[in-house]
Amino acid sequence: MRTPWQPNVTLAAAIVLLGCGGMPQSARRTTVAADQFRTIDRKSPFLKAHLKSGEVAVLSTWTEDDVARVVTGEGERLDVNRRSLAKGEQRIALDSVALFETNVAGAHGSIAALAVMTGASVALTAYCIANPKACFGSCPTFYMVDSTGQHLAAEGFSSSVSPALEATDVDALGPAPAASRTLTLTMRNEALETHNVRWADLLAVPHRDGERVFADRAGTFWRANAIVAPTSCTAGEGDCLAKVRVLDGLERFSTADSNDLARREFVDIEFPAPANGQEQFALVIGSRQTLLSTFLFYQTLSYMGREAVPMLAALQRGGAAARAQALGIEHAMGAIEILARDSAGAWRVVGETGESGPLASDVQAVVLPVAGEGPVRLRLRMARGHWRLDYLALAHITGTATALRVRPHRVRRDGHDDAGALSLLLDDARFLTTLPGDDYTLEYQLPEVGSRYELFLESRGYYLEWMRSEWLAEENAERAMMMITDPSRALRELAPAFKQLERRMEADFWGSRYVRH
Repeated sequence: MRTPWQPNVTLAAAIVLLGCGGMPQSARRTTVAADQFRTIDRKSPFLKAHLKSGEVAVLSTWTEDDVARVVTGEGERLDVNRRSLAKGEQRIALDSVALFETNVAGAHGSIAALAVMTGASVALTAYCIANPKACFGSCPTFYMVDSTGQHLAAEGFSSSVSPALEATDVDALGPAPAASRTLTLTMRNEALETHNVRWADLLAVPHRDGERVFADRAGTFWRANAIVAPTSCTAGEGDCLAKVRVLDGLERFSTADSNDLARREFVDIEFPAPANGQEQFALVIGSRQTLLSTFLFYQTLSYMGREAVPMLAALQRGGAAARAQALGIEHAMGAIEILARDSAGAWRVVGETGESGPLASDVQAVVLPVAGEGPVRLRLRMARGHWRLDYLALAHITGTATALRVRPHRVRRDGHDDAGALSLLLDDARFLTTLPGDDYTLEYQLPEVGSRYELFLESRGYYLEWMRSEWLAEENAERAMMMITDPSRALRELAPAFKQLERRMEADFWGSRYVRH
């Protein structure tokens, strides 16, 4: 007999382990009527409303009134202990709903923004069916459009896997084009996910001639010049200098440990002695996560199985205390730590960086302590097989800068202007909701032609992962609990399973991308 879920904030935190391949935030577990769920004919449309009060309404037919913001339908309402409260017509205020659960793709309006689809197997590719832990997950993907085509530039709010975890993400795009005020981005939903985008704005940061601008994890923009490449880079495999001197997609990465996915590795780097070691410098890092994070996210969803959506809904009720419960795996896996030697010669942590997501490398700065005389020697510490390093540089900091916000002035879909989508992206109180295969072209007008700006994309929102039937076979309450209560043990026990998949994860992941033709 399957162990029933009991009310407890801790376990629901596991659901938000690694959103979009990123790292976790939080959740909570609650009593769930497994027999109620399984009586639903999954071949027929249904809508299950998980309310903020803890009650649940299961509807067989329904209509949505966007103006009145209510859903009306025939069904049954259950209390927090899943005892029947009422049968027949149900009227549900949208503001009372934490999440909807459905098996019908293409829900619309406010339902779509809060709907998790279950049983999405019909749309999976052969790659995803063969390796369900490597199904493509993208968050919103943003492509830079120029005369040579489209190039993956950023992925938005990678860890925001529920409304409670809505967040703002800032990604470096590089220098502004010199010959045009217009910059075009394509925003896509390329996975079996529902994306809810509150805004997608450019941040244009002015700087002087000969400077660049880099952002740190806290969102401060730093002007910098005299950017130099390392003179040496050494890791467990030996020399890695050629892979980190230029941001070119040639990345340095390792494979995960066979016995413990959290086991650390070191990368030692050295830079030439600065002309004045008493000035301020920053380490500039271009990196992304490997698919180890994606595996951990999907494995957690597999362990939670049919309880995943109720637990996500419980997160909406849990508040800050519930969100704080999800830091276990994140702390165990860790970011990229930067270490420098102190006056006694011991290595100590002076900063950390690394953004969630396995798709697009992001470039961030970590401001360092005053270097002193001689070459600058630093050490990176990170979980083996968890990070891909594309670029390392030392930059002389000249000051901070303030960004100019540039909102989209035109949105097109299928080659036609979409005034409705533009209106949603300009209204911070609403979302543009996208479903798998949706594709929007966003156009921006920069302040001046030829001015020196460093560009960043600031996106805000959240997304909802669609549950694949293949994940349900491993449903296991005890192991789901372990992911939160004993993450170190979980990362040891999952190491053999990941190592069996690791070599083919990349091919299966990219091969399973969902695209609508």
